[in-house]
Amino acid sequence: MEESFTNSFKLSGKQWLIIIFSNLLAYCCLIMPGIQIPDFLAFDENHPSIVAAIFQLIIVTVFLAIQIIGAQIATNNRWRQLFHFPHAKEWLLIAAFFIVAYVTSVVTGIISQNIFGSVSGNAAAGLTLKSPHVWTIFFYQRFSSAIQIMGEEFLAIMPLLALTQLATSLHLPAPIWWGNIGSALVFALLHLSTYDYNLGYVILGLAFTRIVLNLAFIKTHNMWVSFLVHFLFDTLAFLVLLLATK
Repeated sequence: MEESFTNSFKLSGKQWLIIIFSNLLAYCCLIMPGIQIPDFLAFDENHPSIVAAIFQLIIVTVFLAIQIIGAQIATNNRWRQLFHFPHAKEWLLIAAFFIVAYVTSVVTGIISQNIFGSVSGNAAAGLTLKSPHVWTIFFYQRFSSAIQIMGEEFLAIMPLLALTQLATSLHLPAPIWWGNIGSALVFALLHLSTYDYNLGYVILGLAFTRIVLNLAFIKTHNMWVSFLVHFLFDTLAFLVLLLATK
């Protein structure tokens, strides 16, 4: 499996630089508006306006689009081979990896909180069943999150592939695991600002869950699979927190 995985999306150094640059540019475009933004553009339970909703959709769409454009420039449509409609076995794997990811997240989250303290960061934190238009906000946020989550999959899977290829070229043992762990750490560190810059929490609480999501892709070579596992995971976590705040 390792050989087929490493050979399935082999690119030159220049191509990887274009892709990784587009990842970083997209990430900057995603986080920059959050540094200083007028209240009326911040979509949350206090400002669920149409203008704020449109602004948020623009931000997450740009985040995804930049990465797709970068992959298109670097690979000339080859990036599309990372996607195919899931077949029957893959739907079963989606369910299995979703359960494993959720259990992993709960366990590592509890351990992280006990060791490193609690953090903010969940988008549902301020939303309760008593919020006006709560289900409209919930479903809008799921739609917006779907776009952002696909962008996050590019942000994780591209470094996974690049680091795996690098580890293979260096003849390191188990190159997939070098790529998987490296990708998970990068993904976790990019969430530092979301989780109060609590380094221990993001490494323990996020990296292990990302490893599971990466394994869903490694097993299937299909980003739709890792995306759906990620989306279902976030949706359940969001819903559980929402119902818990009733």
